Amino acid sequence: MSLFGKKEERYLGVDIGAGGMKIVELLFEGGHYKLMTYGSTSRNADVVATAIMENPEVAIKHLVELIKESGALAKDVIASLPVHSVFSSIIAIPKVKEELETRALVERQAEKLLPLPLAEMIIDYQLIDELESKGDAKTGEPIDKTLVAEKSAATGRADVNVRVMITGAQKTMVSAYTNIFKDAGLDLMSLETEPFALIRSMIGDDKSPIMILDIGAFRTNMTIVENGIPFINRSIKVGGGSVTQAIATQMGVSIEEAEQVKYDLHAAGNGIPKAVVDLFQPIVHEVRYAMDVFIKSEISLNQHVEKVILTGGSALLPGLDAFLTEELNVRTFVGDPWARVKVNPALRPVLDELGPRFAVAIGLAMHAKKEEAKEKVKK
Repeated sequence: MSLFGKKEERYLGVDIGAGGMKIVELLFEGGHYKLMTYGSTSRNADVVATAIMENPEVAIKHLVELIKESGALAKDVIASLPVHSVFSSIIAIPKVKEELETRALVERQAEKLLPLPLAEMIIDYQLIDELESKGDAKTGEPIDKTLVAEKSAATGRADVNVRVMITGAQKTMVSAYTNIFKDAGLDLMSLETEPFALIRSMIGDDKSPIMILDIGAFRTNMTIVENGIPFINRSIKVGGGSVTQAIATQMGVSIEEAEQVKYDLHAAGNGIPKAVVDLFQPIVHEVRYAMDVFIKSEISLNQHVEKVILTGGSALLPGLDAFLTEELNVRTFVGDPWARVKVNPALRPVLDELGPRFAVAIGLAMHAKKEEAKEKVKK
């Protein structure tokens, strides 16, 4: 018996959506993730117009209830920021060796694009790849000549440029998140956008151009990913709640009854009601538009998106994958976020039903040890 045994590495992914919260606790052990527990809370349809994090008392209550009911032991948390609340863009800057100089160049470019003054934002960035000095051949945008001149004056050469993905969040929002988790007795290790969590849980190391279609309660997010980088992000206010409302209207039942009908439809495999098909047309239109932007922007050498992965609470609507495959002419299927996590085989049927709803939370919980996990797998 060791008196100084190694501390268990448990991480809690917290997905904060309009309809409530979802948590997944993973244990990182032997280079792999193991599911320890999970849970969720939901909000009534009449209160979702206000984001849950805008009401700290409600948010803390949801968190405390989830921790208690699920029995989660982890205190280290990685939480999500909604796509529509975060600024994201890809820029090109001259390549430099010093990290401080790179950040300065990034901030100079970001300042021109940000919706708020740089002083009011928290900026993060990720280097993508090198480009020719003539300009950004993949995005069609020229390199800032002032930045090139500065780099040339400093180093005597400006023949290599690099694409950089930048993300930014308002400082007041980040501070509010930090305080809420602190008051709930949790340690917020990191905040990240939902696409990165979904890339981790749904795509893994697949480098091909893929669209993730996340159909949430009241919003649908679409992300086109290649080489692990989310190049295109779009979000529209149509989601599972709208599907429920459409079923309720068509069948003349209450919202609660319509929600049950939606899940019964999946179990029975009776196909998608016409009202729901009509409702999905705006989503189909936006998906086509996003794919068109991806191809025309010359971000990728590929001329098409290879597949669409469905996730989110309404991903399991019967026939939805076949419907979208036909409409988009792209192979579409429901993703399995548990594929990279060890789970109890006896729980598999239940987890398969819940998987699409918990994909973001799973990916968040996988954040903390992702680099170490890759190294151990290689060994």
